[in-house]
Amino acid sequence: MDSVTKTKLTSDVIDGMVKRAFGSDAKVLQAAELSDGWFNTAYSIDLNDGRGVVLKVSPPDEVRTLRYEVNLMEAEVAAMRAIHEAGVDVPIPALYAYDDSRELLAGRYFFQERLVGKPYNTVRGQLSEAEQAVIERQLGTYNARINTISGDSFGYFGLPQSRRSSWREAFTAMIRGLLQDGMDAGIQLPVSYETIEGIVQTHTASLDAVTVPKLVLWDLWEGNIFVHEGRISGLIDHERALWGDPLMEHYFGFFGNSTSFLDGYGVQSPAADPNTRERRMLYDLYQALVLRIECAYRRYQEEHTQWTISVLNERIQALQTFEV
Repeated sequence: MDSVTKTKLTSDVIDGMVKRAFGSDAKVLQAAELSDGWFNTAYSIDLNDGRGVVLKVSPPDEVRTLRYEVNLMEAEVAAMRAIHEAGVDVPIPALYAYDDSRELLAGRYFFQERLVGKPYNTVRGQLSEAEQAVIERQLGTYNARINTISGDSFGYFGLPQSRRSSWREAFTAMIRGLLQDGMDAGIQLPVSYETIEGIVQTHTASLDAVTVPKLVLWDLWEGNIFVHEGRISGLIDHERALWGDPLMEHYFGFFGNSTSFLDGYGVQSPAADPNTRERRMLYDLYQALVLRIECAYRRYQEEHTQWTISVLNERIQALQTFEV
């Protein structure tokens, strides 16, 4: 996906980054840009020591982003480290090096292990329903393990100054920051900003059921799941990690809808309980707002923007008509 947040790198710059990370003897045999991501720049690199690595580069600080996207690369590195340090059995790529000095280029960057396989969204159509069920059940198991990791406050990894002691306070602040991003960009939503704030406030009491901050990756959609020979080979792109409610994970939402995932996770559908259904609808609204508002900051094509408008309309109407 093309985006103004992405930075093109020359071969000389990549060579310098590789030598700093892996030593003066390290050489790039081949480097190819990966185009699937929506925010960071990424390259697949073959090194002369036989390793395959992925280089990820954040946008320069002067690139305008949403408020919650400040320090996304720092957040991803912190989330990867938290998972590795917790010792949970989850296929997260090894982190080789992280550089936030901005001495070689304007953004932060890191190198991680290159996974075998392909993103699930690119191969799912070639798999039988039974094969999809195996992968999604395995994903549910991995996601549940990640969500066992606890923190001491609620909020985004990359924004420690915005953390709150309660999930209701943290999520309300997240919504307000996102709406302010929309107002700053002059984005017209299907209803007024005040109406959306009112809709959210009507349902925030449901968030009080969440009392322990859990590690939530939030962006664990099919494009961030690598599969190889019918199994998950790795989970990538943890930059939107937060301490919050595990119910916020992607596969619990309106884009997910997988009973195999729920089986692997060990829970019922969020729709089975009024409280979890209400919370999940709030998270669906938040995701739809992100999709819509980021269009102005990424300068996406009109076709994509129109799709996000229809998604947001659906989520607003769903909450407006929600009854316990």
